[in-house]
Amino acid sequence: MTPQLIQTARQQAMQQAWEAYNGALPDPLTVKPSDINDNVKSNRCRPIVDKGVSFLFGQVLKITSDQSAGEDAQACLDGCWGHDDNRMTMLAKLAKHGGICGHAFVKIIPPDADGDPCRLVVLDPMNMDIITAPEDIDTVLGYTITYATRDPIDNTPTQKRQTITRVDPDDDAASGAYDTDSTWIIQDSILRGGQWVPLADAQVWDYPFPPVADCQNLVNSADHWGTPDLTPDLIAMNRALNFIQSNTNRIIKNHAHPYVWGVGFRAADMEMTPGKVIVLPGQSSKLEALQAYGDVGQCMAFADDLRSDMDEQSRVPAVALGRLKDLPRGTISGVALQLLFQPLIEKTIEKQRLYGDLIRDISKRMLAICGYNYDTNIELHWQNLLPVDDLAAAQTAMILSQLGVSTDTILSQLGYNPDVESEKTQVEAAKQAVNFTRGQGVPPADGQEPPVAPAGSPFMGRT
Repeated sequence: MTPQLIQTARQQAMQQAWEAYNGALPDPLTVKPSDINDNVKSNRCRPIVDKGVSFLFGQVLKITSDQSAGEDAQACLDGCWGHDDNRMTMLAKLAKHGGICGHAFVKIIPPDADGDPCRLVVLDPMNMDIITAPEDIDTVLGYTITYATRDPIDNTPTQKRQTITRVDPDDDAASGAYDTDSTWIIQDSILRGGQWVPLADAQVWDYPFPPVADCQNLVNSADHWGTPDLTPDLIAMNRALNFIQSNTNRIIKNHAHPYVWGVGFRAADMEMTPGKVIVLPGQSSKLEALQAYGDVGQCMAFADDLRSDMDEQSRVPAVALGRLKDLPRGTISGVALQLLFQPLIEKTIEKQRLYGDLIRDISKRMLAICGYNYDTNIELHWQNLLPVDDLAAAQTAMILSQLGVSTDTILSQLGYNPDVESEKTQVEAAKQAVNFTRGQGVPPADGQEPPVAPAGSPFMGRT
């Protein structure tokens, strides 16, 4: 297949995945205009993607720079990523595109003035095309962004395209390393008369990395494009489930109430009143009810099998989606809980490695654009994938502490930030010392000097 046909087939698969996610699957059964629409369409695709996004990032994902970079670098990073709500919303959009289309793209918009933060834009994978090195699918040589717009000259519908092409003087980009001598050329064009016409002169991007960053949703070793959560087989299984449920619904609609039929008498001769015995007028009279032969129980069992198959294929167990019949009863041990969620945990860890690498790369690029060192170490503070039993976790922490495990490691395992907790402890100790000097509270621990409030503490200078 030619690259154009491959791209067209990829876009068609993405479009089908979006339709499945939005519940826009076709009606399984044909319905006459005068009949009630008895089609049942259960959207099992949307929960798969949404639960994957929720498990991936949790409530809040903290992004921090190395302390050696200084507080200004962290402030710059916080300004670029924005408030927790804005950051998590942007990351949810990014992961949702990845779950549906198989790949995620982000574009960095440089600041308009010195001191302003960068801006991040989530790109639609349906508008993207990637050029990679022939011998290395992980090395990107160019991006193409194509989308529908209107011609500014006559306001007619057309398409606009932006190409971001790598220029490598020593031709060593295929090594995959950070190439400082590479530059990127950005060209905007518009489609007029069947040809791409440049809108302006090509611009040189001022950095050795491109303004677009991307990552796979799930690992695909055969292509630069990743694997989506909504694969064609899952969508086909959702359609089969809708077909079974629609047929079951039609059986119930047609046969839930039996059809009574009779021969050998007139309708006026029979009176069907509750509490009365029906007596037919002649010996040849006959009265029966039409029997339904559709096995509703078997249909419902088959539908449950399809749901289970989708759970296994998607690696999102029904217990994670809150299906009541699959929720365990009673107290569950931590090991049992991990076994129940193991497929989703394994899938999420794979995604954390892929999206985590993208987030760190974007953070480094934004710091470099804002004048900081590109090589700054970026740390991501992922939350626990499963809920924690506080009592059991505290007991485990005490045992680990007695075995010599560091406090930082224990706090990290419990989902706390060791640096933040250390600072809070110092502030609380300073407050305790000040209160003790005023004759309030308890004295410091035996054999210890009263703690000194850290610089900037609200307790500094109080007597």
